[in-house]
Amino acid sequence: MKKLLFLALCAFGVAHAQEEEKMLDGRHEVRVDLLSLALKSEPNLTYEYFIDQDWSVGVFAGFSGGSKLEDDFDAGNRNNLPKYEVNPFVRYNLSKSQKSFYFAEAFLSANGGEFRETVREVDENGNGFYTNAKSNYSDFGAGGALGYKLYIKEQFAIELTVGFGANFFNTDKSPDVLSRVGLSAGYRF
Repeated sequence: MKKLLFLALCAFGVAHAQEEEKMLDGRHEVRVDLLSLALKSEPNLTYEYFIDQDWSVGVFAGFSGGSKLEDDFDAGNRNNLPKYEVNPFVRYNLSKSQKSFYFAEAFLSANGGEFRETVREVDENGNGFYTNAKSNYSDFGAGGALGYKLYIKEQFAIELTVGFGANFFNTDKSPDVLSRVGLSAGYRF
């Protein structure tokens, strides 16, 4: 009787293990951020490598700018103009499914751009005056994000990511808050 019960439990375990979802084919994924492409006409790209069913690592490369941001910067409505951002990240799958899941992300950020400030200068006659001075900045930061990913036909990905972080070193010139917001589409291979 014990042997029969043992065999039944083993058969149930094997059947249950076969029902679990296997990792999708392909460990590499490339995505384009549709939100930045539509709003700013600039391609932001992401590469992601899947270590296993739960963990993945990758890098996001974003380029900022656009006429609206540059006009606001030149008009004095903002004091910094981000130009680039490179974010290596690590993700953890919060769901059991591999075809549709929520994830948590931790990221680092190397970013830079232009900084504008009003400075007081003195001419050769000792007269003081104010002028706008532009300089470049670069900084490093970190943050976290949450997101949702959906696969269509197990290869085409749609992803929504929302997260925030902060810069650490050059905070007098760089933005205080790093945003990680995107709607992207990609291909897994």
